[in-house]
Amino acid sequence: MNSELSLYQVKLKEEVEFFWEKRDQYMKEDIIPNCTLGNPLDEEVKKWFFSREYKDHIMNLFNRNQDQLNILLFRKNNEYVGFCVYVTYISEDGKCFIVDYCIDFNYRNQGLGKQFFYLLKDKVIAEGAKYFALNLSNENNRRFWKSLGFEKAYTDEYGEDVYLNRINMDFMEN
Repeated sequence: MNSELSLYQVKLKEEVEFFWEKRDQYMKEDIIPNCTLGNPLDEEVKKWFFSREYKDHIMNLFNRNQDQLNILLFRKNNEYVGFCVYVTYISEDGKCFIVDYCIDFNYRNQGLGKQFFYLLKDKVIAEGAKYFALNLSNENNRRFWKSLGFEKAYTDEYGEDVYLNRINMDFMEN
């Protein structure tokens, strides 16, 4: 039986609440206990990621008019299997920064992460993205994203390694 994969754009208040529930679970069960790359997640940083201030900041990006933050739910046969949070900076250089990308534990190691990335890639290209950027939290993340063509490009102002995937190779050449 073929399965239908889809990206669902979060819009309604109930969908935003569902997203935050899933995102907090992802942070508690996956990111925090497994973070081995980048800056250490001390108690202050952990509190920040669960704070009202952080959520308000993200929702301000979600509600702004230019370079709006997008929250997508990944669905397989109309059932939730994961999510992605990203911002495409069309007003700047076309960078699509992936803030969060999660496949639910029950659906991992089935190739869904890659399949959803290809759907995401098609979507952001249609929106005008030129390249992807992201930070990594652990070796499993690094292997996954490298398998999709991401390469370490530079270290940002926070000391985090930034990995890029060039959608349009000509764009990135000097």
